[in-house]
Amino acid sequence: MKNLLLLLVIISILSCQKKVKPTHVIFTGSIENNNANSAKISGNGFEKVIEITENGNFSDTLKIDKEGYYSLLIGRESTPVYLIQGANVGLTLNTKEFDESLVYTGDIAAENNYLAAKYLLSEKEMAFDKVYSLPEDKFIIELNKINSSYSDLLNSSTEVAKGFIKNETKELEYAHINNIENYEEYYQYLTKDTSFKASESLYNSYKEFNFADNYAFENSSAYKSLLASHYARIAKDASSNSDKDIALAYLETVDHKFPNGAVKDELMFNYLRYGMKANNALEDVYNLYKNSNQNDENLSKVTKSYKTLTKLTPGKTSPYFNYENFKGGKTSLEDLKGKVVYIDVWATWCGPCLREIPALKTLETDYHDKNIAFVSLSIDEKKDYDKWRTMITEKKLEGIQLMADNNWKSKFVTDYGIKGIPRFIIIDIDGRIVSSDAPRPSNSEIRVLFDELL
Repeated sequence: MKNLLLLLVIISILSCQKKVKPTHVIFTGSIENNNANSAKISGNGFEKVIEITENGNFSDTLKIDKEGYYSLLIGRESTPVYLIQGANVGLTLNTKEFDESLVYTGDIAAENNYLAAKYLLSEKEMAFDKVYSLPEDKFIIELNKINSSYSDLLNSSTEVAKGFIKNETKELEYAHINNIENYEEYYQYLTKDTSFKASESLYNSYKEFNFADNYAFENSSAYKSLLASHYARIAKDASSNSDKDIALAYLETVDHKFPNGAVKDELMFNYLRYGMKANNALEDVYNLYKNSNQNDENLSKVTKSYKTLTKLTPGKTSPYFNYENFKGGKTSLEDLKGKVVYIDVWATWCGPCLREIPALKTLETDYHDKNIAFVSLSIDEKKDYDKWRTMITEKKLEGIQLMADNNWKSKFVTDYGIKGIPRFIIIDIDGRIVSSDAPRPSNSEIRVLFDELL
């Protein structure tokens, strides 16, 4: 009888204990024609490198804190992957046809095979530049067509969990609205019509949308991108209507919408990584962020950028360069003293840089008899030296063609705090900075600046 009571007590205790949900994911794969030593899984604050064997196999246990979308990087190719705690995920692929060959097996095979099919579908869309160059009415028609194709794919995917469908439906909505938010800016850039304004009716379809959803922000990278685009558009309008610096307008907009919290800081910090400029509003921008900041690590990074930018405000002496010239020897900034200098920091692998070349050539032709030196400074790596020389010859690039001595780490590049290219700089006849982040050749404002200086 005692043994029976003891057994009942043990059963009762065990039945009251909560089952502990596993936090790990077993991820295995087999890769044909593999030329990479490792793969990397990242996302949601998680990152892990997985070793790939000589015969192309890999296997690892991933301890993730969040279920959701991650990125798988193998060599130079990447693909989205969906992970949930406790799942077994299998993958086979052939690197010679990476996206087309992805096949998933295991507990969440249906969800990941859908994501692979979604990526392939994106490659069949009308080209980005053609979509965003369309007039507004035709843009909306094409965008709705694209959005419907993704919805149809999701709805036709079998064995996909209801929870995934619910989340993915929201992801598609976020991406669709984000495309609309970016239309005006991309249209202006692609058509060179900087006076273009989208109609207010363009945004009516989602005027009740919640742009302050903390939960969505924490759990969806697509929602984060949407908020960044939305508040950037609002800030741009506020700036153009009041001549206020756009970075200051952005921070004020976010500060008003999110009085405190992590969302506010992340939006501000991500914007300032590239949006803080060495201009007359620099002090106000920095102080607004500093006074509202709640993340010491982010504040430290912004402060470092701020200290760099304070040395680059208009009128300060420009950092120096002395780099190899395509035509032979070296050319220094001192060699160009007495001329206005327009510097294009670029690289052969940079798509946006290459798209500026036609406009740069036109600018050089139109100002060829003026007191201005056009300098193109490549930050290509040494291994691409021959590619740099070949591109200059084949594209018949004019101006002074220079190559920096240590790509991104070259002193001139780091002194200017350059984190993205193309980047354009104007220096006056005395070697003083006019603009450390000048308009691109495709922007009509550059001609206004030139005419004021020459």
